[in-house]
Amino acid sequence: MPGPSSRISTILRDALHSLDLYATLAAAITFAILGITGKASQEVVTSGILAVLALVGFSLLRIRSQSDRINEALVDVGARPSADRFFTEVDDGDEIKRMISSSREVWLHGWTLELHLVSYAGEIRRAVARGVHVKILVIEPGSTAMTVAASEADNRSAGELSSSLEANLRRLLTPPAGRISGQLEVRTLTHVPHYTVIASDPSAARGKIIMRIATFQADHWQRPTFAVTRQHDGGWYEFFKTQFDKKWESATPYGSLP
Repeated sequence: MPGPSSRISTILRDALHSLDLYATLAAAITFAILGITGKASQEVVTSGILAVLALVGFSLLRIRSQSDRINEALVDVGARPSADRFFTEVDDGDEIKRMISSSREVWLHGWTLELHLVSYAGEIRRAVARGVHVKILVIEPGSTAMTVAASEADNRSAGELSSSLEANLRRLLTPPAGRISGQLEVRTLTHVPHYTVIASDPSAARGKIIMRIATFQADHWQRPTFAVTRQHDGGWYEFFKTQFDKKWESATPYGSLP
């Protein structure tokens, strides 16, 4: 099947041919009538023919230039985009806060989510109290997976990672003083995830999933990050959503609110 560039080029070529044909026919008919009826001198007929030919030539050059520009633009569109335009190194903290505060369901998934569980603890607890369903999926503290994660982390032992995670989860799971309208669920895995997930309303039409690829002994701020939405990335969005769903179903319940 021909691509957009081929189809547009074909259309332009047809337009050129049509323009050439119509202009030639119009000139031939017009000046034939003038010559036959003798209503114009030979000089006038010749001048008219030259004027029409000049107009045709100018139109052809203009359309050719437009065709070249269209083809160049299509080449740029069809070329493989730079990874620098797709990945970022950090996730947007303000955006994550908005996702937590404005969604009906939120997913957080990663090794220990240390920065997230500390930085957004207030937003998470307020969202749960307000009626949001929050799912948190992390590595099981003290498991073999935590040892593997520590070997890939930067200067952190398995014990340190486990202790920090348990402390953060205890703070989140402490019952608030007021009424809880939503739900907070925490589950754990016995394997090391390959990426971090931050998702808002994943089952809704406006769903969005932010992905941060895991790295080996690299700074937290050097992790390739990208986002997919249900609206614009249907196939890949469903893939990542299904991956989380499968992990969640296979995970071990750790704690919940209420």
